[in-house]
Amino acid sequence: MDDPRWCTIIFARVPEAGQVKTRLAAGIGDTAALAAYRSLASLVIGAVRESSSYSVAVAYTPESGEAAMRAWLGASLRLIPQAAGDLGARMAAAIEDAFRGGARRVVVIGTDCPDISATVVEDAFERLATADVVLGPAGDGGYYLVGMSRLHAPLFENVPWSSPHTLRTTLDRARMLELSVALLDERRDIDTADDWRDWLVRSSQAEPPTS
Repeated sequence: MDDPRWCTIIFARVPEAGQVKTRLAAGIGDTAALAAYRSLASLVIGAVRESSSYSVAVAYTPESGEAAMRAWLGASLRLIPQAAGDLGARMAAAIEDAFRGGARRVVVIGTDCPDISATVVEDAFERLATADVVLGPAGDGGYYLVGMSRLHAPLFENVPWSSPHTLRTTLDRARMLELSVALLDERRDIDTADDWRDWLVRSSQAEPPTS
């Protein structure tokens, strides 16, 4: 039985061409980027759900897309709409809601990092026993995972999202707030056509489709 005291929230978008993986789409086209998004998201969600150490919910946007998400992901996954605002505001709201619902530790991930596994998520939860915040650094200067045992909302405020400075700004803010931070191993997000092709080579998949 999934333990509701540890909650993993996966941030995802409704799978619509032109609305997902826009940086990737610039290199391979909207249709291929949509296929890549669905592949990556399904891989991450499937991998994370392999553990019974924590509960899993998918926070989706836009709010009107529940039916599309349910048709895609099936009936067994818990779906919650993302709040309004930038990425930081949406993550803070999701974490706060999880704590209000009884969670003791919360981890948030996206769907861009195919190297995330249940073991990685379990490690993050374990590190929250001694750290205020857990972060998974991404190779592009962002992070693929954030975990907390209580909400530290200032970590999400005035952050340059999707930039090479995202992680550094967050770490500087944590230092100012005197929060202890545990860093996981660096992993690579899939954002561009080069990232996607490199991932396909690493995972021994076929060449990506083009449009």
